[in-house]
Amino acid sequence: MSISEKLSREAREEPLDHEHGTSLEVTATTWSEQFQFLWECKRAAFACLACSSAAVLIGYDMTLIGAIIANVEFVKKFGKYDADTDSWTLPADEQLVWSVVQYVSAICGAMGAGYMNDMIGRRAVFHILVACTMVGTIVELFSPDWKVWIVAKLLFGAAMGFMQGTIPAYISELAPSRVRGFLLSLFQFWIMFGAFVAACVLEGTSHVDGPWSWKGTIVSQFGLGVLCLVLFIPLVPESPYYLASKGRLDAAKASLLTMRGSEANYVVEEDLATIVGLIEHERLGKDASPSYLECFQGPNLRRTFLACLPMVMQHFLGYPLCGNYLAYFLTMSGMNNGFTITVISMTVSMLAIICAFVLIEKVGRRLQYLVGTFAILPCLLCIGILGFVPSSTAVLRGVASLCIIWSFLWYLSVGAVGWTIVGEISSPRLRPKTTSLAATINSLINMGWSIAIPYLVNSEKANLGPKTGLVFFGPSVVLAGVAYFAMPETKGKTFEELDALFESRTPARKF
Repeated sequence: MSISEKLSREAREEPLDHEHGTSLEVTATTWSEQFQFLWECKRAAFACLACSSAAVLIGYDMTLIGAIIANVEFVKKFGKYDADTDSWTLPADEQLVWSVVQYVSAICGAMGAGYMNDMIGRRAVFHILVACTMVGTIVELFSPDWKVWIVAKLLFGAAMGFMQGTIPAYISELAPSRVRGFLLSLFQFWIMFGAFVAACVLEGTSHVDGPWSWKGTIVSQFGLGVLCLVLFIPLVPESPYYLASKGRLDAAKASLLTMRGSEANYVVEEDLATIVGLIEHERLGKDASPSYLECFQGPNLRRTFLACLPMVMQHFLGYPLCGNYLAYFLTMSGMNNGFTITVISMTVSMLAIICAFVLIEKVGRRLQYLVGTFAILPCLLCIGILGFVPSSTAVLRGVASLCIIWSFLWYLSVGAVGWTIVGEISSPRLRPKTTSLAATINSLINMGWSIAIPYLVNSEKANLGPKTGLVFFGPSVVLAGVAYFAMPETKGKTFEELDALFESRTPARKF
């Protein structure tokens, strides 16, 4: 089928099945059929798995920096000696500078990724983000003082921005639409896996004497970086959408065949025509190079809002309290085994992501997202109410149990599904830019909460303890209502179909 024929077919509004190039409506299938198809397109699945592996680096680093500041040898290296108390301390202003620098760098990296993905391609940006983490690791390892450590935070922040602004878009362009949700949900799995590995390494090195009690955790990042490259280099081709947008149709065809050539009934010419047709259609009346301004014009404004909404909800549904700062929150609330609860929470979270992987193409994005969101609300409310009950072992166990339940619900819904929505909700032309905007919002809110949480739960500050749950509960109720009316169902829909639905301004509940 020629491109002109393909465009003519679009004009007649005949739905094209992205998997086989046939005029079929994508319909619900059984789990066995879904996994059978996933196995059939295993080459594309492995490519997406390898692509999303970069998230392990960020999950590891974010957990590491939150725990290593409690290491005695680390504090001696980068902190100050207090003669009055005869002890070493790590000044709060140093910690604040590290945190703010990393998130500001992540914001810049995310915005830069939107341009870099269109200029040099997704594959090159992947290599750059891995390089940033490995160079940052070297800087951390040999930093003579806390000021040089800032350079490492700049590099890791940039890598985080590149990763969040690139990987979801990259996966959505590699994955067949029928299993796109499966493969996008792996992004959150790798983040949590990195956090879990970091927690285990930190526990292991805590029994080591001397500076290697913290340096050992730093060196381990090299192994993760090498793992990412070993998986990525042989398995992941350049995005066919990027290649087609540059007019490199032979290379785009080769990329598609590399991933999906072994599938039965797969016709690469028709798939390529679909991609080229989408790109040409979206370029009509626009500049050759997409801009961030386009993300806020016409139907794209709605798509940008929907990409950013999950990023906002991920944080306001309690992640800073029950996820990122769980150990700190429980310790400030009076619990002595905060680390153990954190490891249990991480294990439950990984189980939830696996469940999300299984459910997402059967249940759908909207239902899975909304059910999890509304189930999280009572958890936050109950945590907040327990803050008004006199502290006791039973109360602390209740708070810890609610945090573990929260972990399962969050990673089952907004955690895993949120990044899936980011990866597939935007138009193909603006996908790198829209994903970068969502990543920017994520880093901006993350930075705000990283400053606010210690103030809210610290006994010397607001000292809210479990009452902090109510701080999250109020905004969460509002955001849950917004999501109910705004979040559409994208399961099983090709990018052509999504474009048509948004251009016709179809209400979310009629997708």
